[in-house]
Amino acid sequence: MTSRFCRPTFVAIAVLAAVTLAATACSRPATTAASGNGPIRISVGVDPSYAPFFLADREGLFKAAGLDVQIVQTEGGAAGAQNVVAGTSEMSGNADSTALTVMAANPTLRALGVYEDSQRYFQVVLRPGVTPQSIKTMGVFPGISLYFTDIYLRSLGIDPANTKLVNTGPPEQPALLARGDIDGFISFDPWIAQAVGTGGKVVATSGDFGAQYSQWLLASQSWLATHEDTAARVFRVVADAAAIVQPDPDRAAKAVSASIQMDPAAAKRTVTQINFGARDFTDDDITRADSLVKFFRGQNKISGPVDTGTGILRGWVTKHVAGPPA
Repeated sequence: MTSRFCRPTFVAIAVLAAVTLAATACSRPATTAASGNGPIRISVGVDPSYAPFFLADREGLFKAAGLDVQIVQTEGGAAGAQNVVAGTSEMSGNADSTALTVMAANPTLRALGVYEDSQRYFQVVLRPGVTPQSIKTMGVFPGISLYFTDIYLRSLGIDPANTKLVNTGPPEQPALLARGDIDGFISFDPWIAQAVGTGGKVVATSGDFGAQYSQWLLASQSWLATHEDTAARVFRVVADAAAIVQPDPDRAAKAVSASIQMDPAAAKRTVTQINFGARDFTDDDITRADSLVKFFRGQNKISGPVDTGTGILRGWVTKHVAGPPA
């Protein structure tokens, strides 16, 4: 099992219409794996929230389950889900908000189950001299950052319409903060740590203003229709890896550090901000998904409805992922 790291531009990642560009910028032809004769390519981002995939890859858990898996590292954002839509990956891990925005343009995308949740992973960082009540400008990236920023500002009694939102990629935000181009942003490590290292201060986590996220394992309906057993076996391995990560952050940090060249201490700190555990979808997940869709439609970020009853396969984990890996 090997890992590849591709770097499509953030603009290509953010624009949902540019599926082909974002998906083909760093991939090989889709036909081999899609036909079942090659590895199962799983697209992930390059941060500690993907610890179960990194651990399963580094420790041979996929291979032990009889699976030929290739972890495909992307910049994150919508790139992983877009790779699935384009057929250059068979599966991906994505935040709920990202998955739903891609589903809006690609209704054949399917969410199989949840493998982590957190109310602490996303944090609010402000530049020196700025207080929450004095915020005038916030850096945001598409999807969950925009959603969390809206909730945070409203929790302060600030109308988001009166705040300037600067569209940026997560890696750009610490430098923008240090230069004073933005007053703050809501993101995750390593970008939070970088901002703090240049004088920024963390003032809240997402849970402080009633927000949380989940990450889902995704596949396309066309691939899933002929590879359901394979998908179930992959999910079981991710579940097993999540069960290792949760009580053993040192072991998880070692895998993260080796996979994305992140300082082990920083990786451990970040991993402990996340609740890892694979499960089926719940009423709360569906309610939150519908709220996200309503928000993105109100922001004109998606043009039409998302059928969460079809795109989110509630009950799939219960039906297909029972017992240990075969």
